[in-house]
Amino acid sequence: MSIESAPNFSDSEKDCPSETNYSLHDSPKIHDKNLEPYIGLEFEDLDSVYIFYNAYARNHGFGIRKNSSAKSQVTKDLIWKNYVCDKAGTKNMYTPKDPSTSKKRYVTRMDCKAKLDVRRSKDEKWVVTGFEKQHTHELDTPRRTIKHRSHKVAHKTQNVIDHLRIKRKNNIGREGVLVAQYLQAHMVKDPNFFFALELDSDGILRSLFWADSRARNDYITFGDVIVFDVTYKTNRLMMPFAPFTGVNHHRQSLLFGCALLADETEDTFIWLFKQWLNCMFDKHPQVIITDMDRAMYNAIKIVFPNTRHRFCSWHINKHLIEHVYDMRDTESEFASEYKIWYNSRTIEHCEVLWKELITGFKLQNNKWLSKMWNLRHHWVPVYLKDIFVAGMTSTGRSESINSFFDGFVNSNTQLPEFVVQYEKALLTRRHSEEVEDYKTLNSAPVLLSNTNIEIYASKLYTRAMFKLFQNEFKQSLECGHQKLTSSRNSCTYLVGLSSESVDKWYKVIYEDFESNSILCECAKFETDGFICKHIIHMFFKKQMFDLPSKYIIKRWTIQARHMVAYEKGSLDNFNVQLVTPIMKWDLSNLCHKLVEKSSRSEKSFREVYNLICSKLDELSLTVDTTTNNLREQEPITVDITTIRDPIQVRTKGRPKIATRMHSSIEISQNNLKKRTCGACGNKGHYSTTCPKNKKVIAKSVRYFLINIISIHLIRSINLLFYIVTGCR
Repeated sequence: MSIESAPNFSDSEKDCPSETNYSLHDSPKIHDKNLEPYIGLEFEDLDSVYIFYNAYARNHGFGIRKNSSAKSQVTKDLIWKNYVCDKAGTKNMYTPKDPSTSKKRYVTRMDCKAKLDVRRSKDEKWVVTGFEKQHTHELDTPRRTIKHRSHKVAHKTQNVIDHLRIKRKNNIGREGVLVAQYLQAHMVKDPNFFFALELDSDGILRSLFWADSRARNDYITFGDVIVFDVTYKTNRLMMPFAPFTGVNHHRQSLLFGCALLADETEDTFIWLFKQWLNCMFDKHPQVIITDMDRAMYNAIKIVFPNTRHRFCSWHINKHLIEHVYDMRDTESEFASEYKIWYNSRTIEHCEVLWKELITGFKLQNNKWLSKMWNLRHHWVPVYLKDIFVAGMTSTGRSESINSFFDGFVNSNTQLPEFVVQYEKALLTRRHSEEVEDYKTLNSAPVLLSNTNIEIYASKLYTRAMFKLFQNEFKQSLECGHQKLTSSRNSCTYLVGLSSESVDKWYKVIYEDFESNSILCECAKFETDGFICKHIIHMFFKKQMFDLPSKYIIKRWTIQARHMVAYEKGSLDNFNVQLVTPIMKWDLSNLCHKLVEKSSRSEKSFREVYNLICSKLDELSLTVDTTTNNLREQEPITVDITTIRDPIQVRTKGRPKIATRMHSSIEISQNNLKKRTCGACGNKGHYSTTCPKNKKVIAKSVRYFLINIISIHLIRSINLLFYIVTGCR
């Protein structure tokens, strides 16, 4: 039996930032926070000046800082103070001793001229003597303005503690009921919240899945590649924790919902994947990355038949060491040959090298290798060059999510507490994205050149993505090329670093001269979503100084969250009966973008506000809500008070006491034959590190020190005797 929530998409999201009121205790003239500074405005003290100008800055989308001041030459008292926009000034440019190793900090100073000057008057008040309103940069939206340093409010210690821990209650026996009640209550404040419960015939809670509206929105924008892993137990009942993980435009991990499962069987995975797909508007991911679990593999084939399934590279290497003894020594001949095969550039070459590898090392009877060869389309890189993986090749994203939750939950956490702590951890993680958004919008990278390609990329990419792009750009300047073939419509080149041998260079095909299409054998653009050094080198070779827009994937840009699936005018041919939840979500994103842009000025905000109000009045008169064909499916309801607690389970995942997953080197070292000591005959150490030898050495050292001390003591006594007798 399954209980599902039915989110109401007709309700609007209440996601507007709260308005902050500022109070200036000794300045009755400036209680109005909308008041602009003007020449002659008086303040009682400098604190009032700062509070007022900071409030003004917050309402207009910028931050401030204290800049310079002047003192009286007679009394040495402060008589003048200057406050500026936090983007005032310019970056202090200097050439480091070693540019290759120095960290290039982003430019946050835009030479902004906005300022406020105050001077002390004869009656001891501070009077505005200078005010510059215009800025040299775009102003921030209210949501991003609060990220400026002058607008940050420090959390009290108790609030931080409360964020990490909640007061536990004795809810054993009622955990299932409390979880269901909490999830239902969550739908009141988040109408698009989704959850599903799986119960057995006796009403015992088996599994639960949930995702809030932000997670669903994230999936629409960044759900092209997901990582799914079940390895971690985070609760008293030892239910496996199963997060759906992705990556955002800052290359930070995202959560597209999570589940607590009864077991790790095929049927359980099928139930979970179907619930998750229902939650995500029946939009299948392009790629899913998992480990090699058979039950998970079968469930993915059933629920996601058109999704490319990639195996985690870390798990592949781990099992390879277990099944092929020669791989335990990374310097072995087999390890070297395997690395060459694994990095094959063409499918034909890959298949030839595999046969040579198997026959050369007599591994024809290795059943595990035979099985893995049959599954090669799921893990060998040359077969996966055509799929976008957003820089992810393993379940490491999921593992990092697991380690992140260590600070919030543990193996004794009850289910209701787990759900609450999960939400708090989620808010903390999402805050880090907002911080990166702010830093990207309020800083500029240090460029290596004055080329349009680098300038264009710096304005579009996020900080994290531009750092990767700039590294490729820098290496492109060190590349060389050789022409291989030429035809009427295309040319083929070998491109690579000049410091490397030519056999390590990659083929680059410059085709379709009119559209300037360039393909590289390394397939970095196809798999990671940004162009490689080989393509950039060819741009310069072909005198292409502008970066074509088709080589910029929008999901890596700062505007990624404003993307919608339907462009303007694309809905003209749609029948109203075919409106889907994802189309409604797109409309919600458009409205959000409209609010963000209109809030930059009071005039545009009022225009949009009045337009929306008039449209709502118009729709209320023409739409008959009682016959609305777009009504969501009615929720399946049961008496949640009859839900019984899950049974404590033992599964294939992580043990109750959380242990770190060991690296391949550690595993291989643990499997090596133990050393035998020549002194004592025991295993695990050499004679030079034998504990018995250590005792002998320690004893010798003690005797040596005693002799040294004795000699010095005798010399001191003789010297003292000489001094005493000499004095006499």
